[in-house]
Amino acid sequence: MDKLIMILICGAVVLGLSTASLGAPTIFLDADTPATGSLLGTTPLVTPYGTITFDGEIRDRDNDPEFNAAGALGDVFDIHDTPVQTARLSFDFDVQSVTFIYGGNSGNILVEARDQFDTVVDSFFQADTSDGLPAGPVTLSGSGIRSLYWEDTTPFMSFAPLDNITISMIPAPGTILLGGIGVGLVGWLRRRRIL
Repeated sequence: MDKLIMILICGAVVLGLSTASLGAPTIFLDADTPATGSLLGTTPLVTPYGTITFDGEIRDRDNDPEFNAAGALGDVFDIHDTPVQTARLSFDFDVQSVTFIYGGNSGNILVEARDQFDTVVDSFFQADTSDGLPAGPVTLSGSGIRSLYWEDTTPFMSFAPLDNITISMIPAPGTILLGGIGVGLVGWLRRRRIL
């Protein structure tokens, strides 16, 4: 009976810790509500994981058919019209990956995931965003992402929006440590022939 109780307790601990360490926390942004970033044009978004800021324009998604078919609804995160034609989402916490859809009626789009030193960790480039071309989703990933920068490098283009942005954080070190302790406990109990 004691052996069965020990097996059940260890199983519950390992299952709970393993599940917690596998699911990285995420934040979803679509610029349609305050909770999903509609005020980011003027006000930082405070989340349980840290603060997000945006340097760009929030505007209506326009009429890009592929972007809309990919899931763009309502407002989107777009580049400045002039003079810079760039945008940046910044995080004061480490991010593991960022997934998004993108649009544009012409021109091109360059999107870069950058770390705290503004070094490019991962990037995506599409030379043409005209009708009939893909609109994502795209995932950029790497260690310690702190911003998502994008631009339309074609002169005088002013529509290179992102929407449905999912930001995935690195699981907390404590969660990973607890998961490792649970796995170690099972190994120790197996060696002692309790399991």
